[in-house]
Amino acid sequence: MAERVARDSRPSVLREPGLLRRANVAGLLFALALLLLAEACVRLFNLFDSVAAPSDTAGALIEEISDGTLSGEIATTIVTYVQGLALAVAIGVLLGVAIGSSRTIDDATSVVVEFLRPIPAVALIPLAIFWFGLGTPTIRFLVAYAAVWPILIHTIQGVRGVDRMLFDVAATSGVTGAARIVRVSVPAALPSIATGIRISAALALVVCVTAEYFVGTEGIGHYMQDHGAAYRLPELYAAAALTGLLGLAVDVAVRSGERRVVFWVGEERARR
Repeated sequence: MAERVARDSRPSVLREPGLLRRANVAGLLFALALLLLAEACVRLFNLFDSVAAPSDTAGALIEEISDGTLSGEIATTIVTYVQGLALAVAIGVLLGVAIGSSRTIDDATSVVVEFLRPIPAVALIPLAIFWFGLGTPTIRFLVAYAAVWPILIHTIQGVRGVDRMLFDVAATSGVTGAARIVRVSVPAALPSIATGIRISAALALVVCVTAEYFVGTEGIGHYMQDHGAAYRLPELYAAAALTGLLGLAVDVAVRSGERRVVFWVGEERARR
């Protein structure tokens, strides 16, 4: 007993390797090496006419954010992105639970779902312009459309994969009908739903910036279109780098939320 207490009371410094793994030091060092290699190649082969050096890109990014030029575009993109993703989550989860819980609803919707699911969001840009006009409503629709399918499919699979024993236990406790869906099916399907949301979160950001590039009047994508047309490469590359940084931030946020919401699935799955 005394040995166990002593072991549990050891300083947290001994757990540092776990912290280092979560920080992904190897990944950061590899990214830094790639940046240094890109910088050397641009300067060695004089590629400034077609490629912005990482140092110039970083300088443009800091300058554009500092003077507020890019800050407003970031806010516009984030707001539109969050709105579209929220719509996708609401529609995908509700419809997925309904389809996964009812064979009748599944049969009624399967043809429409399988017809719409393969259509890429960018192919709907002309139609979305007719429906919503240029600007945020069109982009929000395209983001929601692209993001809803992974959430929907994973929700359906999660609900259908619920252990039948859980339903038997719920039935012995008097939980039936809609209450069984809320108290058994949805909680049991949460890990699968969380996976769908994580996939859709990355996909939604790609579609959001792409749609802004073609039909937006604001946002990072519109910023890229303006500076690309003017052949201002450092600013163009800075916006692309910013999109990547936003993607990393979104992934970290979604994974952190997943670990807190579906904490019972185990530490190994949470690290994936």
